[in-house]
Amino acid sequence: MKILLARPPAPNKLSFTGVLDNEPLELEYLHTALQANGYEDYLFDGMVEQVRFERVLRREQPDVVAITGYIAQENQMKRFALAAKKYNPAIVTIVGGVHAQLNYRRFECPQIDYIARSEGMDAWIDLIRYIDTGAGELGAINGLCYRHGEDYTESPLTPSDINRLPIPDRAHFYKYRHRYRYLDLTPLAVVKTALSCPYQCNFCYCTLLNGGHYHARDIERVVDEIEGIDCPHIQIVDDDFLVDRARILRFVALIKERGIQKKYICYTRADFAAHNPDIIELLADIGFTYFLVGLEATSDEALSSLNKKTTDEINRACVANINRTKGHCIGMFIVGIDATPADFQAIVDWVESTGLQYVTASMFTPIPGTPLYEENRHLITSRRIEDWDFLHLVMKPTRMSPSRYYYHYYKMFLRFYQIARKAGIYDFLDAKFYFRMIARYLKRKMLGV
Repeated sequence: MKILLARPPAPNKLSFTGVLDNEPLELEYLHTALQANGYEDYLFDGMVEQVRFERVLRREQPDVVAITGYIAQENQMKRFALAAKKYNPAIVTIVGGVHAQLNYRRFECPQIDYIARSEGMDAWIDLIRYIDTGAGELGAINGLCYRHGEDYTESPLTPSDINRLPIPDRAHFYKYRHRYRYLDLTPLAVVKTALSCPYQCNFCYCTLLNGGHYHARDIERVVDEIEGIDCPHIQIVDDDFLVDRARILRFVALIKERGIQKKYICYTRADFAAHNPDIIELLADIGFTYFLVGLEATSDEALSSLNKKTTDEINRACVANINRTKGHCIGMFIVGIDATPADFQAIVDWVESTGLQYVTASMFTPIPGTPLYEENRHLITSRRIEDWDFLHLVMKPTRMSPSRYYYHYYKMFLRFYQIARKAGIYDFLDAKFYFRMIARYLKRKMLGV
């Protein structure tokens, strides 16, 4: 039996820039588990392989198609499943990944046979074995949604132990390594060291994953994986890597002991960076180049409404502590739908006053599956799931027209770009880079992918 693992291309224009592209770690875990259990598979990443999915189906002749993707790729995931059924109705289709984990009912449609909600590979292998041989009970597979007559039935979801995830076989990554990057860091590999998040920000999707159960990986195993990756740049994709001070100190010690020389990216909370300047300095000294921080807002009132448990004073201390090291703070803000022109300017003023050079801001976007989405469901105006990329309004602004909102949003981004350009951050965006970006865009338009 052959399994085709697939990730669709992202539908937003940002994906064509090639500035922020991550390897398909979820599918690499599954590929590794399938190989260990004697199954043949092929990993197709539509983010980097500019080939129509229908052509891949004809070439690979799969018995099973397993599809993953993020929220804005939902329709693409469904399209892939439909294409598989049209090509061969006998193909078994499975959808999984972080979006499907909480929003599985959105995938209950005729072309999808199974929806896998568990992050553990044991459940996936149990399902593949059932499809292959009929062995086992569907109802006993962790977190599985499956057809039961005309309806779907779901098995209970038990939190997974991240230490049971394999160290992934990165054959696919090495083949396409030139396509994976974060800004100037390329090639870039990604490493996961924890599931879920221990904090409870009301807009956050990640904290609800793995049944809302935070589970960190043994740090020795994390360093084993990093040491074995043939890549100079590593992004740690945990929603928050800097949670446990003792764990991070052990990480630093192991990296030094083994003489590992790489550059890193990680997410951290502002309060950890503010209260642990020594940790930030130690991490910067061993190669941590970018610290991504959800600063979110410029006032205590706005931070409180998001249940951030931080303050403006903490945010400023965070930026100052990171700026004193060799590393850089990438500050991330959320612009509310009640924003006024003065609110956009307040973010710019805050950025300039703190010396922050790397900045991004998303539009307020309640994510399906979170409490914030349920609270705002009646206010949502967009019906296009592709708009859930944090760059589009999904709700009507309350204090200005949508066109004025977009005007001030892009005006703010232009100022961020000017600050970054002056600091030399975008020096890697040369003529050759733009030529490759435009060539990829035109090829995708031509192929319709």
